[in-house]
Amino acid sequence: MHNALRRSAGIFLGALLLAFAATSASGQAQEDVLVEPGQTFTARVLEVTDGDTYDVRRSLGGEVTIRLHGVDAPESAQPYGTAATQAARRYVGGKDVRVAVEEIGRYGRAVARVEAEGGDLGAMLIGDGLAWHYREYAPNETGYRRLQRQARNANRGLWSQASPFPPWEWRDRTSGPGETSVEDRDCSDFDTQPGAQRFFERHQPGDPHNLDGDGDGEACESLPGG
Repeated sequence: MHNALRRSAGIFLGALLLAFAATSASGQAQEDVLVEPGQTFTARVLEVTDGDTYDVRRSLGGEVTIRLHGVDAPESAQPYGTAATQAARRYVGGKDVRVAVEEIGRYGRAVARVEAEGGDLGAMLIGDGLAWHYREYAPNETGYRRLQRQARNANRGLWSQASPFPPWEWRDRTSGPGETSVEDRDCSDFDTQPGAQRFFERHQPGDPHNLDGDGDGEACESLPGG
């Protein structure tokens, strides 16, 4: 009798361990979701990193970092960089959007169009004078080119400056040897601690943006979710 009970307990424990392993693997697969050019999906915007970069969670599960196709917003250290980020948060922060993947960028991000309730997000930012048409990577986006010309003629947003500086030239000018990003960030640029943590971990080794003041590996611990 005792041997039978021990065997039953062993079988039950083994089944629990297998179920836990399967659940863990499934959860990991969702977090590490891969997307390909041509895919479209609905998603909830979790974090607006800056005017043209967002973290989203797909309705089917899994998080993806999105870089807007054909759009280049001013860097945080540039004039109107903060305004572009704030506008993007108003348009899509915490909201459901539709994402159409155009390509996978050199940093592994999905370069995509984002459709919000108000329409095409890239068009809205360019029309507001808070982003540039990124002609080098989207030369055929004639609609973006037209919206940029209209914003410039109306002196909207960044076009109210005497000599607005394109963000791609800003990055070339301010990059140091071996740097892959010159976007300066502080904790006020993030909505939640997990969003700041993802950015912090993507820019390892070290802490070039000084997001981890006490050096414990946790960025911006005072933010919600920390």
